[in-house]
Amino acid sequence: MRVRYLSLTNFRLYARLELDLPPGLIVVEGDNAQGKTSLLEAIYLLATARSPHAAADRQVIRWGAEADGPFPFALLRAELRRHDGLHTIELLIQRGEGKRLRKQIRVNRNPCHASDLAGWLRVVLFTPSDVELVSGPPALRREFLDAALVQVSREYAHALEQYQQTLAQRNALLRRAMEQGRPPDTDTLAVLDEQLIPAGVTIALHRQSAIAELNQLAMPIHRELSDGQEMLRLIYHPNFDPAHPPVERAYQLGLDESIAPSTLSRSELTEAFRQALRQRRREELLQGMTLVGPHRDDARFMNDGMDLGEFGSRGQRRTAVLATKLAQIEWVKMQTGEMPVLLLDEALAELDLRRRRSLLSYVARCEQAIITTTDIHSLGEELRQQATVLHVREGVVW
Repeated sequence: MRVRYLSLTNFRLYARLELDLPPGLIVVEGDNAQGKTSLLEAIYLLATARSPHAAADRQVIRWGAEADGPFPFALLRAELRRHDGLHTIELLIQRGEGKRLRKQIRVNRNPCHASDLAGWLRVVLFTPSDVELVSGPPALRREFLDAALVQVSREYAHALEQYQQTLAQRNALLRRAMEQGRPPDTDTLAVLDEQLIPAGVTIALHRQSAIAELNQLAMPIHRELSDGQEMLRLIYHPNFDPAHPPVERAYQLGLDESIAPSTLSRSELTEAFRQALRQRRREELLQGMTLVGPHRDDARFMNDGMDLGEFGSRGQRRTAVLATKLAQIEWVKMQTGEMPVLLLDEALAELDLRRRRSLLSYVARCEQAIITTTDIHSLGEELRQQATVLHVREGVVW
């Protein structure tokens, strides 16, 4: 799997870009703030319908695009070569009247929802900020799981879309009830619960399976990266599984990390979710929001019983993330039969020689890998000779 051609219009710094991308290793060289990261962001956005850097889609529209017309827009298009032939993905983000945003997605010229993008283009992204995946808020770890799973499972992508839409409606209903000081419409709430529960259970089951599989793949990689001195464990903390109640952040040194996956069936988890919503109803009315569900899940990185998010050094956290991302590459291949496109945004800058070599060994196995750097000489002569080198200056690529 690889991106054969990339076209950008009014995206970030790029007023217009038409770029053919070869297979193998591609090195994108340039100073900071010239557009290197935006190339990777565009490919990631075409794969997942979400940006890894923008809090809102409107931020990716080129500054000054308003001069081109009354409704500024960003248009991204990629041509993919996969095992089953050539395919195209197009994504249009446009501001309309009243600054309302409209996002349109087409796959092979056919309109589709964001959830329908699952599997067309699969990517694994490395960035310098990935270390925050270990020590940052739970939302970062949920986003990592969501981004990984929507690329390999359309069932998950559709369940996540359904859950997020229903959750927004449910929260709005609870918030209005709180502000008005009266109970919400019970019939509407019951309908929303019956939409929320099956989607939430599907999300939880997929996340549980993904964490278990990533854990098995990441452990040997981590032992190699740590010279056999440390043992990484990835642990999923579901929000409504009675077998594993939510864990508070006050982790203790020496905590036993060997939490077994839930053995509850789908029907049992469905009933557990329903009961949890009933039990928290009074709190939800007081706070005006949904307090139960996978939007409050967490996952933790453990090292020999120690929570790396609480007690790990920066080096330990970086090693844990690297092992997990390398495991994700293998996991995507295991799920789909194809290696993903590898996107590395200055990912080699903070790695020592051993970790750099481990990462580059995966680069060699991918059909396409794109690396950004401010210093091409830091990559080494051998790597440069293997690569196609692109230069970026102020949104111009050659």
